[in-house]
Amino acid sequence: MFEITANCLLKLIPQDTIYIGLLWPPYFVKPSIELLIPEFRAHTEKLLTDFFKHESLEVGQHLSLPLVMKNLGVIYSRPQDVEEWISWGPDVWTAESEVRDGKVLHRYLDAIYEEALTKSKDDIWSQIAYLEIDGKQISAAEFRGIAGVMLAGGRDTVVKLFTGIMWHFGNKPEDLALLRSNPELIGPAIQEFLRFLTPLPAMNRTVVPESSTLELPDDRYVGISFISGNFDESVFENPFQINFHRGRNPHLSFGFGPHTCLGNHIAEIEAKVFLEALIDSGLTWEVTTEEIRFHQLPYTKIPDYFGALKIART
Repeated sequence: MFEITANCLLKLIPQDTIYIGLLWPPYFVKPSIELLIPEFRAHTEKLLTDFFKHESLEVGQHLSLPLVMKNLGVIYSRPQDVEEWISWGPDVWTAESEVRDGKVLHRYLDAIYEEALTKSKDDIWSQIAYLEIDGKQISAAEFRGIAGVMLAGGRDTVVKLFTGIMWHFGNKPEDLALLRSNPELIGPAIQEFLRFLTPLPAMNRTVVPESSTLELPDDRYVGISFISGNFDESVFENPFQINFHRGRNPHLSFGFGPHTCLGNHIAEIEAKVFLEALIDSGLTWEVTTEEIRFHQLPYTKIPDYFGALKIART
């Protein structure tokens, strides 16, 4: 595999279409997600209150992860699955071991596919299972592909985003004070956090469509580095600083072109609710423990993974 930096992003041959676009109405459009804001807000306020009742809880495990999972439970009409999703931890791909295998996710997908075929519940999974492409119902493999992207894609990345926000404000409370004095900066702050934290720093693409041949070459993948675009000094002045006054912010954290993230509106609205709740809470805090894996050069100041982050009220 070789890497193409986002500064010279090429329009590669698209991967096989997995038809997530057919689900666009009504689950992912902005007006539909905005209707869920009251439930997002209720979850956020309760979790913040409960979190700050304790000393030295881990932010990712006890705040960011349950909040994102509760929000997904609302979006997908699957509140009964929230506790299981939380049990997978902050990285679904390594939920059972340090090796990325996704077994826990795949077991879940197999179970909900069998359930969805019975049409016993009216939720997103039953609607996906009975999607028809050119008059043919999708296969079990196609269901797993679609549902897997919808779960993993909107999960670990937003957990990292929320945890990174708490980490930044714990180290720079003056930026939280700035938002409290200037709430019109919430929108720019969301885009700046997305740029700086780059929740998904890279994505692979295939130059050989998966359905084009039975003999797929091992070197068919290329890596697109979104983080390289988000810290391009020819686009962003002082890119290694978080600046809520940056103005135009053409970051690539949701990808680019035909593969732009399907859930971009979800992430932005969740983040807006989260920031508004933090501002209204009047809370301030400091970081007491941080175990962070940072990116390699030249991005050594940018968190790649939050292993542990604990904070205390000030």
